[in-house]
Amino acid sequence: MYRLFVCLLTLSLFLTLQASQAISLRTAKDGIPVLVYHHLLRDQENKFFRHNQAVTTPEMFEEQMKYLYEQGYYTVTMRELEEHIDSKTKLPKKSIAITFDDGYLSNLHYAYPILKKYSFKAAIFLITENVRKVPVAFHPDRLDYVNWPELQQYSDVFSFEGHSHHFHRTFWNISYLVLHPQEEIIKDLMISRRLLPSHYFAYPYGQYTSKTIYSVKEAGYRMAFTIEPHHVHPGSNKWRLGRYWIGPDMTMQSFKELIKN
Repeated sequence: MYRLFVCLLTLSLFLTLQASQAISLRTAKDGIPVLVYHHLLRDQENKFFRHNQAVTTPEMFEEQMKYLYEQGYYTVTMRELEEHIDSKTKLPKKSIAITFDDGYLSNLHYAYPILKKYSFKAAIFLITENVRKVPVAFHPDRLDYVNWPELQQYSDVFSFEGHSHHFHRTFWNISYLVLHPQEEIIKDLMISRRLLPSHYFAYPYGQYTSKTIYSVKEAGYRMAFTIEPHHVHPGSNKWRLGRYWIGPDMTMQSFKELIKN
């Protein structure tokens, strides 16, 4: 009898494990991918950033957005993503989030009209120290940033979120938000939130520690994004949300596979 009991218990545990794995696979399939872009430049005007993995072309971006539109994807806002994680709202099966890091002027110059064309929404995570006080004309040879006076003009497509103030820097390839004392990190983040009262944050260079997470919470943010490649689900850790880096080497086939899988 004892052997029979052990066999039945083992079988029960095995079936439970199989069922939980099946649920996990269904959940993963239904997760929301979050894309992250940076700078946009046309090939013929890209003189100084040609080998930079953060620079993609507007033509490539247009092709990707056109594909999402034709496939019937819905672009979620940061607030909608937060409510999805909290299981407060149901989103369409084909949902996706589009983000940009740093706040380059090319996001407004190139990405904005493309996104508006397809009625898409996106978020830009701004380095507040770099946001200009007055507008400047876009020039491909410079790394210009967005400006405060014009943010409202583009808010029908973009939301503007946090990406630190002065601490978007590295020392020996390690982020300031990892290296510096906690009180200095919180001070920098509070300056950024005072200038831009956002609830959502992206870790500079995708780097973070438990100290960084604590600092981001203390500054008043409600979610934070990494560049770890995984989907977002209901119940996801709000301080380690994944995003997929979209760079110049991303083929259209790879993009489609990323979205579908």
